[in-house]
Amino acid sequence: MEETILQYLRDKYRPLAVIIYGSYADGTNGPGSDFDALLIAVGEKRHDDTAFEGVPLDVFVEPPESFQKDWDPADYLRLLGGRIAEDRGGLAAGVLERVRAWAAQLPRKTRSELREELSWCRKMLERTRRGDDEGLYRWHWLLTDSLEIFCDLVGEPWLGPKKALRRMEASYGLAKRAYGRALREMNPAALRDWISYLEKLAEIESPWDNKNS
Repeated sequence: MEETILQYLRDKYRPLAVIIYGSYADGTNGPGSDFDALLIAVGEKRHDDTAFEGVPLDVFVEPPESFQKDWDPADYLRLLGGRIAEDRGGLAAGVLERVRAWAAQLPRKTRSELREELSWCRKMLERTRRGDDEGLYRWHWLLTDSLEIFCDLVGEPWLGPKKALRRMEASYGLAKRAYGRALREMNPAALRDWISYLEKLAEIESPWDNKNS
């Protein structure tokens, strides 16, 4: 199916380069998965969010000029883990190389910043005990933002929930179980256990530079 989609995109946009990312890049795609790709093609910048033979497209088309000036790799972090499907003149390779190099030098959160994040988690946890609409809102807020805080604690860039959950499942089994239970059970004990896990993780992982205060 991938090659059929690629041929459709080639015929439609005549790309000089194609970088596939997301589930089609790592082989985890299934029914309903988007086909995520960056195409470098002559013409206007556009976003193709149509569908092809039942597959939703999430394809960004950008002209070569977008990558011939001082472009910001932070805008293309979604390409991490991507693979090149087509590349004329090394355009795609150059883009991926710069994005990967930029991501590799991202500064980690300092000890002080991590402490502030964990303090926020604890305060939010206490406020969920109200049981009213605001408390329930904070419950969901805490579950959402604590996943990004987990990434901070293990010293990895935030690349969205899908990649964070996949990384958690692959390397942090205890985190996967604790977070999954907090998501599914919606009971105070499960949420407390998840926040307690994050606090213990901070003591074990210590991903920050010892010079950071």
